[in-house]
Amino acid sequence: MAKSLRSKREKRLRSIRREITEPFHEKKEVAKYAATQAAMNAPKLPVRPYTKHDKNPMEITTDTTITNSSMDVEMGDAGNKSLKVIGKKMKKKFKIGRGKKQGQGKVRRKHNI
Repeated sequence: MAKSLRSKREKRLRSIRREITEPFHEKKEVAKYAATQAAMNAPKLPVRPYTKHDKNPMEITTDTTITNSSMDVEMGDAGNKSLKVIGKKMKKKFKIGRGKKQGQGKVRRKHNI
């Protein structure tokens, strides 16, 4: 216990000495200020107007939904590659997740022999 307290105290003193020699927070504030100034002085980007899709809503839903034998997967627009799962977990995955909660070993478990 004393060793851990001593090492913590040494680490604290080391960080204080480092802070005295080169102040970290001042450098951080100066860098943040410089970044905000550069962002404010940068030229403004033009805003693109919103364009609606030419397809009707029924075509969009049929294009974006893919059906598997066990699960349904819904995809976003053509630009998005993320998949969102609709449905239940597979039984195998559920069993794998439950197996992690094991008790203590056989030796420690049997107290009343």
